[in-house]
Amino acid sequence: MKKIRFYLLTTMALTLSALASGQVLRDSVVVYFAQGKSAFDPFYEGNARRLMEFTNKAKSLQRSADLVLDRVVVVARASPEGSLEVNERLAYNRAQNIAAYLHQNIRFDENAFEVSFKDMDWALFERLVREDPYVPKRRELLPLIEDRDLTRIKVVRFQHTWDYLLENIFPEMRTTVVYFEYKGAPAEPEPVVVTPPEPEKEPETEVRPPVVLPPPMPDDEEDFFIPEIVERRPWSMYIKTNFLPWALLDANLALEFEMGRHASLSIPFYYSAADWFRPRNKFRVIGTQPELRLWFRDNFSGPFFALHGTAGYYNIALETKEFRIQDRDGRTPAYGGGINFGWKFRLDPKGADRWGLELSVGAGYLRLDYDLFYNVENGRYSTSKVQDYFGPDHAALTLTYRIGR
Repeated sequence: MKKIRFYLLTTMALTLSALASGQVLRDSVVVYFAQGKSAFDPFYEGNARRLMEFTNKAKSLQRSADLVLDRVVVVARASPEGSLEVNERLAYNRAQNIAAYLHQNIRFDENAFEVSFKDMDWALFERLVREDPYVPKRRELLPLIEDRDLTRIKVVRFQHTWDYLLENIFPEMRTTVVYFEYKGAPAEPEPVVVTPPEPEKEPETEVRPPVVLPPPMPDDEEDFFIPEIVERRPWSMYIKTNFLPWALLDANLALEFEMGRHASLSIPFYYSAADWFRPRNKFRVIGTQPELRLWFRDNFSGPFFALHGTAGYYNIALETKEFRIQDRDGRTPAYGGGINFGWKFRLDPKGADRWGLELSVGAGYLRLDYDLFYNVENGRYSTSKVQDYFGPDHAALTLTYRIGR
């Protein structure tokens, strides 16, 4: 009942406006498409709801005696990630698929139907960027848009600008807009009584064949994800050090490499050859604990989950303990693995965005095969043990510095 009332009110409003102004009235609807797709998806971004309301309103207006559907225009657009050829094919297929949907659901004159497509709507691109104050490096980006310089936009990327455009701007450009134009129906002339002429044989009228839209060209979705975009993703590497081992006089340095948008590989190295000021206090190690990290964001900040492995030689003694432990024969390292979770904070996100601070903790398994020596100077050998350890094996407060774009 509410929908019927809505369509009646809309019809009355459009009818009165057309009769009062004598101008052409336009009604429109926007249909969204996923990246690289041209098939109409009713469940994507609320397409079904909008198109259903639009077609029902159009049918209601067609039943009005005061309005005439004068023109139907379908304009399709594509976002700029792909090549010109791929974007033109996507936009063309999107327009044709929406046109086919309209033909099935709404009646209108074929001669009033127009289909067009744009591989790249620069005016819309510029407007969306100008209206979004959160676009990184927006002032530097706008001149390139005004110059229609897509090559420099793709290559330079302005650090995180391209990623922001992919997530927030380009989805608004993968659209097809349908316009219906109505005008007031002409007034019927007064009837004129005339004497009918002698009947003549009616000439045969030419029957115009219906307009048949060309079938959509097949999508080649593999061509859409061109290697050019992947190759031009900004490259970065991180140099890091963990503050906590330094408290144990354990020097450490790590390198972290990006692996796609949501993964990275961190490889640290730890080394300590010093006593804690006394021979009976020491935490000497040489080892590594590489991590394969999975990031929840694609800018390598915020939360991350990691799988780590552990391998290292050790020589540990505390003055309060009777024995010093050392890996068996000095050549049997501890080994194992585990999981850890952490969070990375960007220390200067509004600047060069190079410095970061990480907090992480983890737990796992270690296989320990070690000798025990009496904890005195040149203490003699006591015994050997093999132990399986389960528990905390990772803690980090790490300063990071990014190299690269």
